[in-house]
Amino acid sequence: MRMLRLLVLPFICLSLWGQDPALREAFLQAKATWASLGNREDATTRFESVMNALAPKAKTLDAEWLQVLCESYNWLAVLDDRSAATKPRAMVRFQSLVDLNPDFELDKTITSQRLVALHERIRSEKYAAVHLSYVPEGGRLIVDGQPSLPLARKYLPFGSHKLLYQRPGHTASEQTVELAPRDAKTLAFNLPRIASTIYLQTSPSGPEILLDGRSLGHTTGRGGQESTALAISVGLRPEDLSEPFVISELPPGKHRLEIQGPCFRPKVLTLGEEFSKPFADHTLEPIRMAPSRGTLSVKSAWPGGELFLSGESRGPLPIKDLSICSGTYDLMVRFPSGGFTQRITLDDGKSLALEVRPRPRLAFLGLEGGDFTGRARFAAQLAGLGERLQQLAFLPPRPGETPAAALARIKSMREAELILSAAPSADKGSHGIELTVTTLDGEADRQVVRPLEEDPLAVLVQGLDKMPPIKRPGLGVTLLDLPGEPGPWVLAASEAAQKAGIQTGKPLTEVNGQPVSGVQAALRALEPTKETTAVKQGEQVFNLPTVTEFLEIPLGRPELCYPAILANLRLQYLGAKGEEANLLKLNIGLVLMHFRKYDKAIEVLRDAHFGATQGISQGTLDYHIGRCFLRLGPAYQAEAIQAFSQALKYPQATLLSLDGPQVAPLAKQALEDLK
Repeated sequence: MRMLRLLVLPFICLSLWGQDPALREAFLQAKATWASLGNREDATTRFESVMNALAPKAKTLDAEWLQVLCESYNWLAVLDDRSAATKPRAMVRFQSLVDLNPDFELDKTITSQRLVALHERIRSEKYAAVHLSYVPEGGRLIVDGQPSLPLARKYLPFGSHKLLYQRPGHTASEQTVELAPRDAKTLAFNLPRIASTIYLQTSPSGPEILLDGRSLGHTTGRGGQESTALAISVGLRPEDLSEPFVISELPPGKHRLEIQGPCFRPKVLTLGEEFSKPFADHTLEPIRMAPSRGTLSVKSAWPGGELFLSGESRGPLPIKDLSICSGTYDLMVRFPSGGFTQRITLDDGKSLALEVRPRPRLAFLGLEGGDFTGRARFAAQLAGLGERLQQLAFLPPRPGETPAAALARIKSMREAELILSAAPSADKGSHGIELTVTTLDGEADRQVVRPLEEDPLAVLVQGLDKMPPIKRPGLGVTLLDLPGEPGPWVLAASEAAQKAGIQTGKPLTEVNGQPVSGVQAALRALEPTKETTAVKQGEQVFNLPTVTEFLEIPLGRPELCYPAILANLRLQYLGAKGEEANLLKLNIGLVLMHFRKYDKAIEVLRDAHFGATQGISQGTLDYHIGRCFLRLGPAYQAEAIQAFSQALKYPQATLLSLDGPQVAPLAKQALEDLK
């Protein structure tokens, strides 16, 4: 009956059992097998299974599982002692128990006086007892630099030991003790109070604690049985709370206590002066954090996009009303070609909707070369390049990957459209760094910068972010700035503009009610969202239909980064149709001509067909095809003549814009030169 009573004693807290149910069951069955059935062999087998599972990881066990292992050694010694054949193993069990935890006290309700004496003899061969008292209790004991339970009696190895006892809000006390065989020393720790302390627990664990704006850390862990009363007071279980978080040495005066986390609404408490004086311990009511969430929607006209938030995939686009924690995220959408990146902040209870398009991905390979003056500063600027770019998605180098390995990976997997390399200039006297932006097909722009300049990346950033427009709102008229005229001169007009009443050979003086003195002022006054535009010519006002005018990418501009322009055009083409697709092909061909890739340019230009005959139109395409054949050499003279002859059929075709040079005179001159 004595053993049956033992089974109902609490030997371990409930949080233990959630960790390993099978091991828990083996431990309970071992006790029950011996207590209720008297089956020593079966009980021994079960206790040994527990011991074999726990002993190999004894150094990493928490206090609860360590207690289970110690109890198992105690029970096994008792069971071994009941048989002559296994009696010698009892000493081995006690030896393992002492080595594991010399402070463990045997359960004397199951252990005979003879076995208790055996355990004491084994322990006294290596350890001496130290009797300890603590005022106040509830502090932390550190023995020889290692945390230890603040027990009333501890067993320490022979020799010299330093014991430190500390408690928040009190002055710590350290004492040294010398122990020899059969010693029994007594140490008393009496800590003077120096400040008030605050104890708080949060549900759930993890929020950050700030006192007067200064971070003190985060709550961690789970509450134990000592938190039961507090948990019940707010309708929670102990394990729903964090471990107690201690604010020690609270300064005098009032204080602002903030509790915040990325997925929770912040809590703010005011601690009055009564919390700091007189000195005392203050336990706050558990703080329940309310979730803080918002919704995010992301869509795109381009297919194949996958959404990532701070590196975590959230699935393919479109995504509608995705519920996420409020906070700041690095949003990225990966497309089959190109990507989109943006840092977003989602507020509690708010919704954010984005419509995204792929941008060229710029993969930085890393800074090559050895040490040089200003290297660390320059490397930091390159690492932060992505935060400065508006038109590109920046991919930083992978840690530990060489530039050569990164280049091979990016090319084989086509993980980016653009590559940025940085290496000391080949001109050793320049002390500069050569920055090279290259497409995967090899079109490259280079510039040499000085690392010690105030902003050595300014020109690079400007070039990467500047995408010249390829269309603009217009009036269907060709305008020209002439000296002495009050406004832009109408050189030519479309049929629709003429039908509306506009006359050639006369200036415009107002657009949408705004006085205009030149072509650029007229263009700025246009409103592309309006179907018609009011223009004044002479004393009359005409409503001209607002049209879209096509533009060419200007070539040879040093402030532009043409690899980035080419990558951007190629991505736009993936989602384009009709005349817009043809306009993109024209400009892709032009940039290829800029890189002297005339054969590739011809392929692209020949694949485009404009329905328009005025401004940037079919005649423009034919003229550029002729220029490409001229560059390929005399062997392609016949093809060049054919292309220029075709361009002559479009007398209203222009270059650059509707207001640019006419194609026909240029094509005629080219044919004359070929004779």
